[in-house]
Amino acid sequence: MNHRSSQEQSQKEIMTVLHKLENQVAFNLREVHNRDQEVNTALHKLDKEIEHELYKQYSQLTFSSCKDVPSKISGTYLIRVKRDSEPFEVYCEQKSFGGGWIVFQYRYDGSLEFYRGWHEFHDGFGDLNKEFWLGLEKVHQITSARKHELVVELKDFNGTYKYARYDAFEIGSESEQYNLKDIGKYSGTAGDEMSNYKGRKISTKHHDNAENSMGHCAQRHEGAWWHWYCNLANLNGQYMDVEYEGSGAFYYFDGSFDQRLRYSRMMIREKE
Repeated sequence: MNHRSSQEQSQKEIMTVLHKLENQVAFNLREVHNRDQEVNTALHKLDKEIEHELYKQYSQLTFSSCKDVPSKISGTYLIRVKRDSEPFEVYCEQKSFGGGWIVFQYRYDGSLEFYRGWHEFHDGFGDLNKEFWLGLEKVHQITSARKHELVVELKDFNGTYKYARYDAFEIGSESEQYNLKDIGKYSGTAGDEMSNYKGRKISTKHHDNAENSMGHCAQRHEGAWWHWYCNLANLNGQYMDVEYEGSGAFYYFDGSFDQRLRYSRMMIREKE
């Protein structure tokens, strides 16, 4: 074997060794990656278990608002508005818009009838883990005790999502017919419709406070709301994809046309 052939043979042997080393390195890296994935999966599972255990513990405690709840899990918690008041259960949204929100209206599948009377809207109805209305008296107590902001989330039957956010929100007492006492500066994508109702009293199925010449708006639109000539939004109307004699939950997106709603959620959060 000449010198050149010997050199080529040595290079082939070196390349074979290097190739084996490359395969071994790749195998080792895969093993490390798989082990990392196993470790990460185990750690993620452990984090979730700890998170849920903390949620169970926190859900037994009483807080002044959802904003004070340390848990990042959305769910039901007890809040006490004032030191001498009775605590009550609310649903806290702990993910969207930075968390700390008390949900007071939630609709997503039409399983709950919202065409109801004054006492039911006063007390609240539904299941806090499903569709529900928290209750006007509770919302009054919450918003009159401390300053709050509002977020209204909406989705139509085409899946279009919009939201309206206001930097202030308060409703009056029952003696004031739960009027919309304050609605702050608007931001968002849905359009500023809630500002139209500032100062308006709420009307329900058998309780007309609309103070206009257009008839009983809550009956006409089949939903309790701060009606006025009659309205540009009615999140508590009948759950339907088509308009039927003016009824149906809707919102004028961007003030241009009314959209029937598949999903709506109204949330308040205590301000700094």
